[in-house]
Amino acid sequence: MMLAIGCIAPDPRISDMPAHALYRLGMDAYLHGNFKQAQRYWSHGLTKTAQSEHMIAWSASFLTGLAHAHESLGNHEKAIDLAGQAQHVADKLSDPRLKAEAHIIMGQAYRQMGNYPAAIHQSEKGRLIAQQIGNLELESDSARNLGAIYKNQGKFNRAENFYHAALALANQADDVMLQAKALNNLGELSQRRGRYVEALELYNRSLQLRQEIEDWAGQGNVLGNLCRVYRDLNDYERAVEFCNRALKIARKTNTKAYEANHLNNIAEIYWHLGEFNKAEKSFVQSIEIKQVLGDLNGEARAWNNLGLIFKSEGKLEEALDFFFKSLNIKKQLKDRSGISATYYNIGLTYSDLDRHNDALKYLKQALLIQAELVEAALLWRILGHLSDIHKQLDHSDLAVFFGKMAVNNIQSLRSENLKLEKHLQKSFLEDKRIIYENLANLLIDDGRFPEAQQVLAMLKEEEYFDFIQRQSDNDTQWTEATYTKTETDFAIRYHELTADLIEQRKVYTQLNKKLEGGQILTQAETKRLDELNARLEEARLVYLKFLNELEQVFTQERHLKEFYARDLDEVSQTQNLLSKFENTVLVYYLYTDEKLRILLLDSNLSFPPELHEQPISRPELNQLIYTFREKLSNRGDHLIAAEKLFEQLIAPIKADLNLLKPETLLIYPARSLRYLPFSALFDGEQYLAEQYAVTMYNAAAQSYLLLEKPKAHWSVAGFGVSESRDPLFNNLPAVEDEINAIVKEKTADEIGILPGNVYLNQNFTPDQLMQTLKQKDAYQVIHLATHFKFTPGSPINSFLLAGAGAHISLQDLLRGDYQMAGKDLVTLSACETALGELDDQHLDGKELEGLGTLIQRKGAHAVLATLWPVADQSTAIFMEQFYTLREEKNISKAEAMRQTQLLFIQGNVILDETSRKARLRGVSLPADGAPESQFAHPYFWAPFILMGNWQ
Repeated sequence: MMLAIGCIAPDPRISDMPAHALYRLGMDAYLHGNFKQAQRYWSHGLTKTAQSEHMIAWSASFLTGLAHAHESLGNHEKAIDLAGQAQHVADKLSDPRLKAEAHIIMGQAYRQMGNYPAAIHQSEKGRLIAQQIGNLELESDSARNLGAIYKNQGKFNRAENFYHAALALANQADDVMLQAKALNNLGELSQRRGRYVEALELYNRSLQLRQEIEDWAGQGNVLGNLCRVYRDLNDYERAVEFCNRALKIARKTNTKAYEANHLNNIAEIYWHLGEFNKAEKSFVQSIEIKQVLGDLNGEARAWNNLGLIFKSEGKLEEALDFFFKSLNIKKQLKDRSGISATYYNIGLTYSDLDRHNDALKYLKQALLIQAELVEAALLWRILGHLSDIHKQLDHSDLAVFFGKMAVNNIQSLRSENLKLEKHLQKSFLEDKRIIYENLANLLIDDGRFPEAQQVLAMLKEEEYFDFIQRQSDNDTQWTEATYTKTETDFAIRYHELTADLIEQRKVYTQLNKKLEGGQILTQAETKRLDELNARLEEARLVYLKFLNELEQVFTQERHLKEFYARDLDEVSQTQNLLSKFENTVLVYYLYTDEKLRILLLDSNLSFPPELHEQPISRPELNQLIYTFREKLSNRGDHLIAAEKLFEQLIAPIKADLNLLKPETLLIYPARSLRYLPFSALFDGEQYLAEQYAVTMYNAAAQSYLLLEKPKAHWSVAGFGVSESRDPLFNNLPAVEDEINAIVKEKTADEIGILPGNVYLNQNFTPDQLMQTLKQKDAYQVIHLATHFKFTPGSPINSFLLAGAGAHISLQDLLRGDYQMAGKDLVTLSACETALGELDDQHLDGKELEGLGTLIQRKGAHAVLATLWPVADQSTAIFMEQFYTLREEKNISKAEAMRQTQLLFIQGNVILDETSRKARLRGVSLPADGAPESQFAHPYFWAPFILMGNWQ
């Protein structure tokens, strides 16, 4: 027997080693990922044993070892040759274990070369022999390779079954290496499906096992996969960190296949970051390695990604050349997942060339494949870009339909990943936010305002759950963009056709499994397979026909009328809600990078929704808001900034407001507008508070809470901390006066406004608050006068200060038995109860709604909070007057707040020089003898915001 071996120069240090020592040293090097060193030892061992008949068993061991080493190094053809020689030896020795191992190695090599039929044939043969001899390790290895083959072909369910079988066998065999490999494979599958929490958990379990056994090459592989997960989640900083660690290991262990993969991943990240020169360099390095190794799958991926670089640089024709190179290889490999991704990129490139019909052709082909595969990272992108192209073609209704499908696909993904870390939930949404905003703008352009409001509310809903970090494991609240009647019909058909495609493919795959496994089909089975293949192709044609039908139907004018009727119905529903309240309008704000949009909605159906646009950029508007808040916090000259903001936010709708004559403005603010005290906007003569009562309308303002009429007369539970036992906070000496001035504990008390009970300092405990809230009908108002500490991103470290230094965290409020149902108002008379730093781009105003929304989600009808650290003295008189006016005049909460603000604006709140306390004019001194007001500046009266039910 001729053995194909390389010429190895004698090494005096190892040439005299016995065969068993050479094999052991080679195995040790291999397990630690040093494949070149393992190859060196095993090549010497093969030279030593090849010519000796009595050492033929050792020769076989060295052959399989070398085959493994070459396979790991990416030398797939050499691995197949060596495994074939090992098979001949196995036949001569009648060694089934050796024969099974050789089949498995060849299956792995054929898979890497993209020859899937040969890969399945060899892997199934190895698996069958392993089962016959009861070798759990080899059976696990073969099952894992079969899973990888089917994963590459987009047959995810079959792949998952094989991976789980491989893991079960590895556990049964107590083989840590095989356990780690199977966990890593399952992680890759979860990642492809968009289950990132699951993928991270599986990868980390695999990494831990590989670290325990010091499997360096395996660690590098898992680190590369972790890099890709964080790339998918748009956390590029962490992604690069993992990729560089993986690349370092690959070069240290000389694993060229892994090195090429890591270079490709790093290049993709550089591309996302816009560093195209670095990306191109890494892509080229990866392609060169892939070509040397004969890794067609990897080469196709690298060509595709190089095309992305040229596309980003505007070299569109060159980009198309690279994409088609990639496509040809992927078609050769029958890699449907890869074909779909390249179709998508070709479609985008044709779109950039304004060849929209060509773009639609390739995008529809990409969507057809994804209808079967449903890969998380691609499906929403295809749908979103179909929406973009139809917008450019002026097919607005079809653009909306695909936009809604894209948004709903993302919503589904979000529901799958509720357990992601907070910052990953946020970064996951970064590249998807534009899909929501594009759809909202399409709907606004078409005058479909309620639908636009619903889409943008989904982002606000995410901000609420982001604020509380989705602490409940059972929390699955998520919404979908609703469809019109025609959209519903087509959405149902789309999902039916998709389900049919998946089912046809599943049935076809089950029978085709025998053929791919090298088994001979019966005549009946062959006929059945042909029939199933024909059905599958027919289902694909029907699906494409459906996509073409969409384009025809949605462009017909009669459906525009239906959309308009649907829009009127939606507007009618919103206006009907507003009609329950007298003299109230909703002002909805949305801004993009280039402009501000203001939508005014009235309860009068004869007054159609009005859309106004202001050509002010997002940075310009944010700068105005920041400047205004700075002026207010320093008690400086704020009127110029107040007028500029009035001009942008109120002046465009002032004519409509003058016509409608509302008493209450419901403000639905976007992003950093939530930091803005609208009441303090100034038209040159008056503040907005002098003209209207202002309330914040937020995501938790559900209709049933808004419609509930508050009781005419309130009772109150007043909780306060005047003596801080926490070193982070100062004492609040005016709190005791504030609480006592509001709460009348006994009928005979001379002071107090509302009947109730006081829990001050040590009597204000978390348990006491919880028990008080459970008394559903005892109190309509919960008044909390204390400090509040907001820590971005940390519900545990964001807390209300209770007595004796105790903390009530947002996590406690969320998870604990703090029942707010039946409470007309929860007042947070505290420092910073709605505070956020405007210059922190990671906040963007969401925490303002987050706390108020959290309390409303717990059942409270309304929340009164503050936008900045409020003054102790003036807050006491503000709260006292707010409750007095509401109780004595029987007016709404919003109007009571406005009239309280007027007392400040008009100079009726002054500092009593005798007591050094804030008071109203004429309370204890004659009005004409009172000192000048020190509290007319908006710093003292503008931070108070009312959210929810304003009645």
